[in-house]
Amino acid sequence: MDGTILGQGTFTQGATAANKTIVIPSGVDWLEIYNLTQAGLVAGNGFHFYWQRGFVVGGDATIGIVESSGAAGAMSVGQTATQAFVLYDPSVKYLGNPVAITGSSNVVQPIISTASTFGLSAGSVVRLSGVTGQPDMGGIDFVIDTVNANTNFRIANALANAPGAAGTAGFYRIINFNPLFYPRNRTIANISQAVQAVVTTTVPHGYTVGQQLRFNIPAVSGMIQLNPTSQNNYLSATVVTVIDANNFSINIDTSSFTAFSFPTVTQMPSTFPEVIPFGENTALALSLGVDILGDATVNTGFLGMTLAAGALMPAGSANDVIYWRSGKSTFGGL
Repeated sequence: MDGTILGQGTFTQGATAANKTIVIPSGVDWLEIYNLTQAGLVAGNGFHFYWQRGFVVGGDATIGIVESSGAAGAMSVGQTATQAFVLYDPSVKYLGNPVAITGSSNVVQPIISTASTFGLSAGSVVRLSGVTGQPDMGGIDFVIDTVNANTNFRIANALANAPGAAGTAGFYRIINFNPLFYPRNRTIANISQAVQAVVTTTVPHGYTVGQQLRFNIPAVSGMIQLNPTSQNNYLSATVVTVIDANNFSINIDTSSFTAFSFPTVTQMPSTFPEVIPFGENTALALSLGVDILGDATVNTGFLGMTLAAGALMPAGSANDVIYWRSGKSTFGGL
């Protein structure tokens, strides 16, 4: 083991299984996964996975080895599906190759029809472009939550309203959506009218309690009362509660504000509604031990691996308890 850096960790899947990105600061040349939950069952799910640098099937379509359980203690060994293991490096910005779509439904959680869902799973982020009949969905990053193999996928976070018309032909790309430096601007899918308004973003927001925010909402989206102006003393908001990865509440009562709407195909604005962090997050700055004004330039990037979810995938199924260990060879590595 001379010259090898070892790492280890554990995580538990949520009630809805999703891809999981694990942090491996040293980088990784091999990774071994043990699904403790599935190891005690005979349902045919994978319980032991192994990946090593060089395990590919053309391009970067990475695979791994999987051992799965069967009836009466039987065990089978095989290859995972492609994209089971994907190296994560946010310093490498990428757009996946454009993939043709054949339709996008006119509902608050649009369903995108396509003949290829290669590389997609719950939690993937996509960007649509050139969607005929539905231009208001173009150029925005959306997290997805349901994938029907080579048939369609669904936008996860409900928009305030349907796009206004169904889309036909166009393209989607899988993207690396997080910048290296905190904090991050996010496109808004919806804002509630409430004493403490709830803001829904189109991708995970990454904000923390106490984060200060401003809003940039075009007139076509309503609720322009949230925009900072000299008349409202350049209104700002503070995150009160992080409800989940895609929703947070703020300390502003929007009950009497104009209702928020997502721009429709007939209302294409010059900019889409967005939330913009500013200033410092005191709690985060103190926890990181950095200058109180410095957290806006904290590099939040890390090396790691994105594990795909599924019965025969390394991130497992709902509520699975998973352990992993990794190695990075400083001598003899690939």
